[in-house]
Amino acid sequence: MSDILFEPLQSHWPLPTENPFPIAYLGGVAVSREQFRNDLSQARQALFALRQTNIALFDPDAYVFVVWLLAAWSLHMKVILPGEDLASTREYLGVPWVGRGNGHYALQDWNGAANDTIHAFDNAAPGLALFTSGSSGEPSLIEKTLTQLRNEVNAQQQAFGDQLPAGVCFLRSVPHQHMFGLTFSVLWPLTFGHVFLAEKLVYPDDFLRLPTAAYVLMSAPTFLKHLAASKDHFATAPKASLAFAISAGSPLPADVQLACQDFLRAPFYDSYGSTETSAVAYRQSETAPWILFPGVRVSIDADTSCLRIHSSFLAPDIIAEGFLSGDLARIEAETFKLLGRADRMVKIGEKRISLTRIEQALKALPEIEQASTVLLSGKSDEFTKKHTKRDAIGAVVILSPSGAAQKESLGKVRFDRFLRHSLAGALDTLALPRRWRYVSAMPGNAMGKTTRHDLERLFAPQAPKAVRQMQGESETQGRVRLKLYLDPELIWFEGHFPHLPVLPGVAQVDWAAHFGRLHFGFTAPVGNVSGLKFQHLLRPGDTPCLELYFHKDRQTLEFSYLLDDVPCSRGVLHLRTDTGA
Repeated sequence: MSDILFEPLQSHWPLPTENPFPIAYLGGVAVSREQFRNDLSQARQALFALRQTNIALFDPDAYVFVVWLLAAWSLHMKVILPGEDLASTREYLGVPWVGRGNGHYALQDWNGAANDTIHAFDNAAPGLALFTSGSSGEPSLIEKTLTQLRNEVNAQQQAFGDQLPAGVCFLRSVPHQHMFGLTFSVLWPLTFGHVFLAEKLVYPDDFLRLPTAAYVLMSAPTFLKHLAASKDHFATAPKASLAFAISAGSPLPADVQLACQDFLRAPFYDSYGSTETSAVAYRQSETAPWILFPGVRVSIDADTSCLRIHSSFLAPDIIAEGFLSGDLARIEAETFKLLGRADRMVKIGEKRISLTRIEQALKALPEIEQASTVLLSGKSDEFTKKHTKRDAIGAVVILSPSGAAQKESLGKVRFDRFLRHSLAGALDTLALPRRWRYVSAMPGNAMGKTTRHDLERLFAPQAPKAVRQMQGESETQGRVRLKLYLDPELIWFEGHFPHLPVLPGVAQVDWAAHFGRLHFGFTAPVGNVSGLKFQHLLRPGDTPCLELYFHKDRQTLEFSYLLDDVPCSRGVLHLRTDTGA
């Protein structure tokens, strides 16, 4: 294909203007602008042959990614950016999948027919669709026009362009499949003629061993935390000269920010925004007010007291009224301060409880470094149909060194009670966490965001497969005997009872059904349970035997738990026979 197809497009955003710098560094090699033009022409051929209006694009290499992206836009295609390369995602989207991995096309596979049709970029039509991380755990698809994206990139340049040294290289530790990584680390340098590193930084070493040059870094707090901790592992300062870094995804902790600034002698900015709003504001310390990006203004919604955002980065249908966030805020001149999430008020019984206030109280304890909380809804017992658990607060915490030592000394159950007692003077009784998880790092996605769904999963009842099967006997005539280890950390021991943790009956029934399906292969659900008898308690650390006897003709499963041959419990599970199983 002749370069004539490229030339008419060159004046259209975000195709880069001519300058002496390469487009990107790929595998340590500079990609020239001539190579970029050739790659773009070939990508246009391949996409034109698809005869599609929508494609999904996933490629971990930012250079290859941007070639496909611009080729698609030049053909007026809408590009969907999935957050991960999963077979289930490909099936769900149902459009041609372009990029590395299991995609339909990769750079070395271009063999499409020539495309002689020239299109200018359609700046007004949706050219991009991204998935939000979903604070509730339910992502949604957000569309963006090229005009929205261009306005945001222009605002980034106005805010930080004066701090960019000549020949600067853009780095990222975040995926470009998300909004922050896409605009800040790919579209911004592409638009204004700066080079970017195609590969994502994964480990602190990746940055600390970069060649001597000037850089800017787009990151999430998790990577920066590891970067700050790496200072003591390097005898000399890194060769890389950092102009500044911008963090997004979740709030940048003050200690991490200060440590990075001290280590690398560069400012580290925290940014505020979302997939829907794009970047809204930035700040240089945890206590500083948020400074608006050029072209953004905010107001306080009279009904909710939440921040309403107005900018040209918003979708055309909401520009007039602005985007109503879920953040409580106070506006101060041309800046604002966040006061917490409005949707973090929950109800237990008839009482309104602030999860933010609970987290603040937790982090004030010397035993805790970081904390997140979630409302856990009560559950009904599948077999008795009784409501066995009430709504309660679950706390996920990262312990300080002193806290970890104290937990090791007291054990989990007693340490849980110690923390509740420590909070008693600061919180209402209903607000005291009843369930606890101790983690080394908060769960989160690639951008470092921790969603409600991430927290809830930590409290989900552990499946029977989490109980370690130590030995088993051969299955003969529908019989099997298993030896189990009751790990003291099993969540079934929580609340049964605080001073005497025991394995509840519902867990024993559930495990019998699970191991029955595993060893005898039936799939029918349990209809009811008969002959239940609990004779002796099972405690943390016990190693009971579970005996199962499956009557295929009657579709029943007898079970009994024994500890040192002493009967502990027994019962009969009756399988439903109206399911065809």
